[in-house]
Amino acid sequence: MKYRTYLLLIILLLIASINFNLFLKPLHLVCGGTQGIAIILHEFMSLSYSNIILIINIIMLLLSTIFLNKKTTFGTLLATLIYPFFVKLTSFINIEISSIVINIILSGIFSGITNGFIYKLGFTAGGISLISPIINKYTNISIGIIHFFINFIILLLDLLLFGIKNFFYSFIVILLNSFTIQIILFKKKIM
Repeated sequence: MKYRTYLLLIILLLIASINFNLFLKPLHLVCGGTQGIAIILHEFMSLSYSNIILIINIIMLLLSTIFLNKKTTFGTLLATLIYPFFVKLTSFINIEISSIVINIILSGIFSGITNGFIYKLGFTAGGISLISPIINKYTNISIGIIHFFINFIILLLDLLLFGIKNFFYSFIVILLNSFTIQIILFKKKIM
């Protein structure tokens, strides 16, 4: 069972990397987290998106090792190494979808599906999302509230760098992502 859990995590990370390269990166949708920071930093640095993500993930892995449990840290280790690799591996993917609305909707839903199931498996996708459980562990502030404020700061950087229209597009993706995560995490079993 444990191996199936890790295999599912790897599949979800692959889907997340495709979502990043297909929707988030080309549209500069800064929807928080490590991906959003990578899009912002890429504007100022000559590093690839995958290298920026890897650097952030390694820093967060070190924090996870210090502050969180072994299961979370091992899952984070997988995400730290595999996700940037998948981002690099799938960077060639470029499908033109002419409707910005369809791009936004698909990105939000795919983000929510991957994040929701990763959380449901008991992991995080690594990166910046690890700050929330670390702060929660020592303050009892809700993970959701911490997550919101971190991503809101990243979203404000989106506003400053890419403008109001992009800010609203990114905000819609975040809403769809959050809504989809809620459905996945709190859906009751029918039987």
